[in-house]
Amino acid sequence: MTIVVPAGAEARAVRRTVPDALVVSPGAASAQLSAFEAPHGVVVVGLCGALRELRAGDVVVYRRIAGAAGTIELAGVRAAALTSALPGAQLVTACTSDRVVTRRVARAELARRYDADVVDMEGTHLAAALTERGIPFAMVRVVSDDAHRDLPPIEDAIDASGRLRPLRIALAFARAPRAAFAFVRDVRAALRVLADVAAASAAVR
Repeated sequence: MTIVVPAGAEARAVRRTVPDALVVSPGAASAQLSAFEAPHGVVVVGLCGALRELRAGDVVVYRRIAGAAGTIELAGVRAAALTSALPGAQLVTACTSDRVVTRRVARAELARRYDADVVDMEGTHLAAALTERGIPFAMVRVVSDDAHRDLPPIEDAIDASGRLRPLRIALAFARAPRAAFAFVRDVRAALRVLADVAAASAAVR
């Protein structure tokens, strides 16, 4: 399996165990995958946020993903193989948001709107690009934060392309230091799990 990962902290973590993972910018996924070949299929890996009863560090495999442009079904042989190969992995429904969803009430609304268990910022874009190319793929994510507490107010600190805005992050962390500490702790732990998950996913046949 070829591993595809969004640029940023996720890519740095994944490339520690899968050095040849393809790093893409979600906003330019179609262009970056235009000449891409993956005869054995693709596994997209990364982080996600929980909308329901999941905890930081949980591993999930997408059965479908929804967004403003519609829903893409992913369940199939690859999803089943990954669920079996990754201890504790759960099949879930996902949705994509154009910004980090920090408030519990907003997460609950996304869960209702899309009947979703988790949320990410690039899944539908990558799924659409791979579907357009006719490349078979699956999506595996590690939960970086749960749905039971608010995150620090970083809604505008990470843009739709996944780029960080350091000053806005610093201001958000200063406004909610306890939430910031928990957020950073959970993300770091999730990134460690992600590195192992990427290596295991690459070995699935």
